[in-house]
Amino acid sequence: ETQPDIMPLDMKIIVDDSTRRLAQLIEETQAEISYPDDFPLAQGYAPWVEEIWANYLSNALKYGGRPAKVTIGADEPQNGMVRFWIRDNGRGLTADEQRRVFTPFTRLNQVKIEGHGLGLSIVQRIVNRLGGDVGVRSVVGEGSEFSFTLPQWDGRI
Repeated sequence: ETQPDIMPLDMKIIVDDSTRRLAQLIEETQAEISYPDDFPLAQGYAPWVEEIWANYLSNALKYGGRPAKVTIGADEPQNGMVRFWIRDNGRGLTADEQRRVFTPFTRLNQVKIEGHGLGLSIVQRIVNRLGGDVGVRSVVGEGSEFSFTLPQWDGRI
């Protein structure tokens, strides 16, 4: 497999593009999405990273509360990695669901919502290829936080 071009990421533009892609779903769920203008500088391959956000965001919208409240952000770099996250106001996930959520073909929601279980396992593959990791934290009744890490941009072009 060929390696993608690793570049510094303008995460604000990438998140903008992801929200534009999901404009219809955002409207349907009356979602309120907030994110900062500035993100810590990480490196990766922008089209793949947009795919990560689109997956995480569409899940946050589909499984979030009504109206959906979604917050996107990032933590200050630690040990050369930047952690990006998205939080929703959905029903939350049990510990067991959190363990299974990145497994292919796991559809967690008992409520019948159209879609397939591939999204998050693809996210995991992409993030791993870019040298990062995925994560989930959730409290039942309080929503979920999905995250991924990417290497901090090392400043070389």
